[in-house]
Amino acid sequence: MKAKKIKAVKKGEGAGAVVKRLFPTRNHNGFHDPFVLFDEFFVEPPNEFAPHEHRGFEAITYMLEGHFTHKDNLGNKAEVGPGGIQAFSAGKGITHSEKPGVEGLSRGIQLWINLPQDKKDSEPSYQKFNREDVVEEEDEYFIIRTIAGDNSSLELNTEVEYLDIKAKKDGIFEDKLADEEVSVIYLVQGEVSGEYELNDGEGLLVEAGEDIYLDIKSGSQLIFLKGKAHGKQIRIRGSFVE
Repeated sequence: MKAKKIKAVKKGEGAGAVVKRLFPTRNHNGFHDPFVLFDEFFVEPPNEFAPHEHRGFEAITYMLEGHFTHKDNLGNKAEVGPGGIQAFSAGKGITHSEKPGVEGLSRGIQLWINLPQDKKDSEPSYQKFNREDVVEEEDEYFIIRTIAGDNSSLELNTEVEYLDIKAKKDGIFEDKLADEEVSVIYLVQGEVSGEYELNDGEGLLVEAGEDIYLDIKSGSQLIFLKGKAHGKQIRIRGSFVE
């Protein structure tokens, strides 16, 4: 399996929030088309992500614990809890804020996905799904939640599969990327062994067309992404993706 192993870098974001950023960072000052940014975030009140504007991409916030309230200039205001999803397509421009629950830690994954060029000037939109709205499948080895892809109600402008995988006991996860597909794998907790060994906060950027084989240890949790590349240069200007 041809892949680049990278480690998330801890940094401050927003007003007092902390993120572990897998990319782009000094370790990988680039992207993995169509994926633009990948953060595991940690925020407690009164810290927050104050109102700010985005353009040119779509974002998925997936909550691992705690609560998050989204508010935007389209008139949307909604809260999601553990296992819930909120997503927006920024299109030609959206201004939003995100605040944690009233007490304790709120933690989750935020993913930015580049928009196709013909969608960059589209109207912005917002979606929300609670934990019970997310398809969850269980077998002898894994509990797999489908955040995006087949069986998910989340509508995206890019062909993406997004899985939350928890290992009940040691098991092998396999997948096959199509010629135009790439994958991002991020270990939230636990251990992956084999050709590439991963610990908490480490990830793999897997090249297009590769066969994926992961030996996941019991108690581990990882995020698995695959998406069809747009083949266009990605440029970030502040909170805009051009």
